[in-house]
Amino acid sequence: MKSFLLSIFLSFSLFTSAQHQTDKTQIEVTLNNYIDGFYQGDTLKLKAALKPRLYKFGYLKDKETGTYKYYQDLPYDKALTLAQRIKNQGMTRTETEMRGVKVLEIANHIASARVTGAWGLDYILLSKDNGKWMIEQVIWEGPFLKEYIEEKTTTYYLIRHAEKDRSDKTNRNPHLTEKGLKRADNWSNVLKDVKFDAIYSTDYNRTKETALPTAKANNLEIKLYNPRKMASKEFLANTKGKNVLVVGHSNTTPMFVNALLSEKKYDMIADNNNGNLYIVTITNNSKSSSVLVVN
Repeated sequence: MKSFLLSIFLSFSLFTSAQHQTDKTQIEVTLNNYIDGFYQGDTLKLKAALKPRLYKFGYLKDKETGTYKYYQDLPYDKALTLAQRIKNQGMTRTETEMRGVKVLEIANHIASARVTGAWGLDYILLSKDNGKWMIEQVIWEGPFLKEYIEEKTTTYYLIRHAEKDRSDKTNRNPHLTEKGLKRADNWSNVLKDVKFDAIYSTDYNRTKETALPTAKANNLEIKLYNPRKMASKEFLANTKGKNVLVVGHSNTTPMFVNALLSEKKYDMIADNNNGNLYIVTITNNSKSSSVLVVN
């Protein structure tokens, strides 16, 4: 009975986590459409991001006095007109530094977010109708300041390889069994709402075959890593601000997590356990982790 209840709890936790990740991803798409609408003069993207009842206003800093003064509101129709004028006058821009989106909080039907743009800083309220997140209200301040730039969040998803063929004890590089191949496919389904930027595996058949379905789903090549050089400075620099999947082994996976966290938090995975999913989130100097069991 205890095992059954634990299974239900873990399943619910995974569902909740996956749903939250789905909402977060959808909101980030909406926020990026909002930025591109103004940066590229793209009224279609702006229409996809804004509700017609949009209420947007802001405060602009006076260069001489340093005080912030109320700036005119920008309703839906005026926002579209402004975007079209940007396009018509050739004022479009490709911007990376003065651009950022961050989801602050997600409830059942509403959410809050922060956007950094060339004009300054926006705090945004969104609502969800028919499964789609759109912007309801925006309050902003400008002009842009370097202090608005935030370090992006890095999220690592770490798993052990799926079930391997144990029929030949002398084979040190076995392939996955049928059960293992099914688990590898299931990982791709479990992680379908995560847009991965990179997928890493050790150079073994069992780990590469575990990573392959998720790599295909994200149109990514599998990158090989040396488990003896886990969480190196080069790895951390290359993955900063990205969503990353790392496939390893019963000993290396928790060791990798511990290296990312800079603390010995997790022990080796039991030999009969191929279902642990470790999630490590790093933002600025803040590090957090969680572990779920997916069977």
